[in-house]
Amino acid sequence: MEKHSYLDLFNEFAKTDSGKEQNLEEIERRLSHLRFGGSLSYSDLQKISDDELWPFNKYWMWPSKSQIEKYLKKTNGWFVDLPLNEERVIKGLNEIFKNLSLVSIILRFIWPEHYAIYSLPPLKLLRIERGGNAVEEYMNYLREMRLLRETFTVPRAADVDKIIWAIFYKKGKYLFEIKRDLALKLPENLTPDELVFYLSYDPLLVARAFLKQGEYRTAGFWAAKAFEKFLYDECSRLKIKTYDKPYERTELINSLCQTTKKWSDNWNLLNDARKLRNKIIPGIKEFISDDVHRLISVVERLQKISQNV
Repeated sequence: MEKHSYLDLFNEFAKTDSGKEQNLEEIERRLSHLRFGGSLSYSDLQKISDDELWPFNKYWMWPSKSQIEKYLKKTNGWFVDLPLNEERVIKGLNEIFKNLSLVSIILRFIWPEHYAIYSLPPLKLLRIERGGNAVEEYMNYLREMRLLRETFTVPRAADVDKIIWAIFYKKGKYLFEIKRDLALKLPENLTPDELVFYLSYDPLLVARAFLKQGEYRTAGFWAAKAFEKFLYDECSRLKIKTYDKPYERTELINSLCQTTKKWSDNWNLLNDARKLRNKIIPGIKEFISDDVHRLISVVERLQKISQNV
């Protein structure tokens, strides 16, 4: 059988209105100057919305030049050190464009390594945790895309975007070939669509599978995801609001402990998981295989305590 890569599959359905394959790489080239400084200009926005390269205008619209041109000047130098200070940049762009998808499009074409377009297919497939505001919403989205970037061993978050779209549109077709193309390291015969499924439903299963294969770095990211899922699920079960403090895991842990004696008796265990999670995410600090073994073990214990009502 002919091998189909995720790029091949993406290109099969990703056409311009004239029927040509999309040329997103050309838009990346046109925006690459912003990596080195300068401010976003209205002409940069027009380069992104070129219908000859992709059907931007079929789905989105930039604010008028008179509405935003004067605000674009303050973006000078914003894009140089990304993803450092990314929350500030996301917030600033959203104040200008007032549309998270437009913000994500800009960032995706300047730094495709780190950013992906905020769109419906990934949101539906990944079942991403909602945020209390636009910045938190997009950061939740990026955490999932970056986790899958690590898992699929692809170089860019924007490539994960293409994989998700390929899975969404093909609905299972060619997934064996996609798996071969993405990475031979995918464990336990897990296909990309299964990994996307387990991201929402059982990330600890995937963490164990990668750890068994000796891929402790990837296992660590999945274990951290498993702790986050446990924490938010348990808070939801106990009707503890999370939207107003999605990043304040210490506060969520304290809320759990104030709500039931079961969790107040296990505060140390919850806090241990939080510290291990913070060591692993966002992947900047060094962590070792023992950290991953420990986090998986702690999350397993937390799950058992939760089930023992």
